[in-house]
Amino acid sequence: MRLKLNLSVLLPAVLLLSMASVNLAHAQAVPTASANLRLSAFAGVSANYTGVELAKNGDVVAGVDIGFRPFAGFFPALEARGMYPIDKGHVVAQKNALVGIRLGRHKENFNPYGDVLFGRGKLDFANGVPNPAGTFLVLSNTTNVLSFGGGLDYNLSPHFAAKGDFQFQKYNTPVSASGSVYSKVFTVGIVYRIGIGGFPKR
Repeated sequence: MRLKLNLSVLLPAVLLLSMASVNLAHAQAVPTASANLRLSAFAGVSANYTGVELAKNGDVVAGVDIGFRPFAGFFPALEARGMYPIDKGHVVAQKNALVGIRLGRHKENFNPYGDVLFGRGKLDFANGVPNPAGTFLVLSNTTNVLSFGGGLDYNLSPHFAAKGDFQFQKYNTPVSASGSVYSKVFTVGIVYRIGIGGFPKR
């Protein structure tokens, strides 16, 4: 059965998950648990170059990270994030919900990372876009999304950081001859790291 994604409630759901993780962390009373499991939430605004007719979106992005015990100087985490357009442009509006693996390093106040994410997304075409053969008009389509990217979190305080993030995302759609479009998403935002000790340092 094909999974259908209800993206209209994506951002509120991610934000509720972020608030739930805050409550969970403050309720945690065992210091060793804080050392082994690190929670953070982030939110930001994005410039999304959609890959369709040079169209751009202005998006909000929000998500959560569950970080695990470091190994060999690297900090692995499970990440979930969602993207929703607040400026849909005049051609196409892209939205998605993704989960995947993040791998980071921490040195002083700099926290670079890379991630690989997978999930579901939707493309809504404002006036419809014809397929390359011109045999039908595409109004919208839901598809798998594969995202590769990375970024840098810069510590502002023990618990807050500024975020810069880039994602290269692949959507399947019949409006292109190749059957795919590739969007480039640039995000700036804020991170809140939950738990004792704030951001870990090497």
